[in-house]
Amino acid sequence: MKRKMMVLISSFLSGLCIAFGATVYLMCLSFGSNFRFLGAFLFGIGLFTIIHFGFWLYTGRVGKVLDNKPKYILDLIVCLIGNFLGVAFVSGLMLLTRQAETLKEIAAPIVEAKQNDAPYSIYINAVFCGVMIYLAVVGHEMCPYSLGKVLFAFLPIVLFIIVGFDHCVANLSYYMYAGSYSWKGVLYFLLMILGNASGSILFDGLVKLVIRFGVSKKKKEDSNDEYLVQ
Repeated sequence: MKRKMMVLISSFLSGLCIAFGATVYLMCLSFGSNFRFLGAFLFGIGLFTIIHFGFWLYTGRVGKVLDNKPKYILDLIVCLIGNFLGVAFVSGLMLLTRQAETLKEIAAPIVEAKQNDAPYSIYINAVFCGVMIYLAVVGHEMCPYSLGKVLFAFLPIVLFIIVGFDHCVANLSYYMYAGSYSWKGVLYFLLMILGNASGSILFDGLVKLVIRFGVSKKKKEDSNDEYLVQ
């Protein structure tokens, strides 16, 4: 129970960070399309903060399923709940501020485009978003250079924002600002959740396969070298 509470609080804080990122992205769009790249970059501050403090973000943690026991799935469910609560908290409060009308106006067409999209398109966009978040988180962890860590944390985020890939947690903020609530939206969020997981887990599995093949090949080469020496 103590661990679940830690995960819930940590994931709530992640939700706050993602909501701040989504909010600043929308506000940048309100200044014109020329500010889209700035908004995409500033969105990355949310994930960078999450990585720096080690907070739980569903899309950043789901890729580690293969490294954990089955009970880890329960942690992910708690994490997702906490993420949504954090996003809902920030977005709900922002709807009470003077920026509310601007956020509604900018978020509405974004959400409308998603709602008019085909289910398979939503899923594919979510899969690719899962890959981008995996690259951001794992790339940051593995890169030995400070500049590289920063680039890994930001560039995949800029890419997924500019292209329009679907991030299940960030999208909740857009939907709340747009005031869009429907059963179709619930279905699409389930597709986003599954898609984000699929992309991250699949990419992680392929990376592990490549590493394992490389290690096995190296061992075989070392074994052959040893045989030649003898």
